[in-house]
Amino acid sequence: MNVYDTLVLTAIFLVFVAIYGAPSFVAFRRHHPNRWLILLINIVFGGTLIGWGIAMIWALRAAHRPGSTSSGGESGLNLFVNDVKKIEIVDPPPIPQASAAQELERLHGLLTRGVISQGEFDTLKAKLVT
Repeated sequence: MNVYDTLVLTAIFLVFVAIYGAPSFVAFRRHHPNRWLILLINIVFGGTLIGWGIAMIWALRAAHRPGSTSSGGESGLNLFVNDVKKIEIVDPPPIPQASAAQELERLHGLLTRGVISQGEFDTLKAKLVT
């Protein structure tokens, strides 16, 4: 076998790999949500014309169309990736403010339990009173 024969066989092999793996290449290039499943189908069943065709059609199908109101994805088989959920971000409810008397009682409780020192208590009490 000479160099020319090796180059011809290499070229034939590369063309075969490009055609056989086309569905997987397309799915990964398009960032299809089920690209790994398409790759699996392409590897396992790609040798049959039906398996290759199914993988290619699935890879070419639109995964998500902009402006679509569909909740299941346009591919119909989004097995591993959920569609984006619409959520509304709202401000949290305001924290209820304790009265000065309640706050003094809370601080006194902290002082008696030894959580804060007398100096800390006096500083925090001065902030409340003013």
